[in-house]
Amino acid sequence: MINKLAIHNFKCFSNVSFEMGNLNLLAGSNGCGKSSVIHALLLLQQSYEQFHSLNKLIMYGKYVNLGLANDVMYDYAEMEAGKISFHIQGNDELTALEYFYSSGKSVLERDMELHSTAERLPWNAMEFLSAERIVPQTIYSTIGQGDTLGIHGENAINFLEEHGDSYEVNPCFYNGTNNKSLLYYVNFWLEKLFGGFNLYSNRILEADAVSLRYKEKSRDLLGNSHRAVNVGFGITYVLPVVIALLKAKEGDLIILENPEAHLHPKAQRLLGELLVKAASTGAQIILETHSDHILNGIRICAKKEYIDAKKIRFFFFLREDVGAKFNVNVYNPILNQNGDIDIWPEGFFDEWDNALTELF
Repeated sequence: MINKLAIHNFKCFSNVSFEMGNLNLLAGSNGCGKSSVIHALLLLQQSYEQFHSLNKLIMYGKYVNLGLANDVMYDYAEMEAGKISFHIQGNDELTALEYFYSSGKSVLERDMELHSTAERLPWNAMEFLSAERIVPQTIYSTIGQGDTLGIHGENAINFLEEHGDSYEVNPCFYNGTNNKSLLYYVNFWLEKLFGGFNLYSNRILEADAVSLRYKEKSRDLLGNSHRAVNVGFGITYVLPVVIALLKAKEGDLIILENPEAHLHPKAQRLLGELLVKAASTGAQIILETHSDHILNGIRICAKKEYIDAKKIRFFFFLREDVGAKFNVNVYNPILNQNGDIDIWPEGFFDEWDNALTELF
């Protein structure tokens, strides 16, 4: 797990550090650095997967394509002696990484003289879901799909079809029944989020594909099945997020971009509860969001003592004009066990209050 992340000379950051917990919420206006934190971690993950070490940093790969070194170097860095660096403090180890800047290069070499107590990343497995995820379709391909859900969730339906009955979720998700399977709890949360929908998948061997359909479920009746394209768009769009959270394990890193997209407010708030439960497994979650409903869902869970509030971190990114340049400041509002937040910087989920002020 990442306890502390420090970033130097990367994109909009000169020097910035983050004291992280199990559940980390990144908030702020567009273009102020939230995605840059995520990109830093994705660069390291794709470099490690490609080279089986951290001695090179590759700008294009499985998770992100960021161009060349000059595209990601901090604008006001001293280019001649410049390095891009990432220091990651795990539970017991420090992974200290510095890469020499070389203009026009897409692969950067590491400074091997820098001492590091670890040569690996401090998480067991990573799941990343971008803001651009799968849309409702009749069938989804199973060709060339790996063990992850895919950055767009393209393998989510195939993963559920293959492992849904055999994969046991963490006990923190149990609901008082004897059920332990991933498929059961995916349907449980779909019912909770959307008021009575169950999914059904079926492998089509001849087409190397898996189909997706939904049935409406009332208290006493299960309706006819319908193609995913004929059911609400947001249900399928959030499905990879639900699966990723329900399969969370201790030591995993789960990165989510805008999980609230296409969801109505109540579903967004309930998604905050699912995020908290996933963080309670011992996994680490980093989410970028603009949803005050998700924020409030997390606050309610703290008040209900579903999680120790100290395991939750909020980071608010603010781009400020300091005259000669723009500077990104990161504020750290602190959540207490009553669900209260100690500071509310201007722009931190305050638009509802601003609108009410104008209305009344």
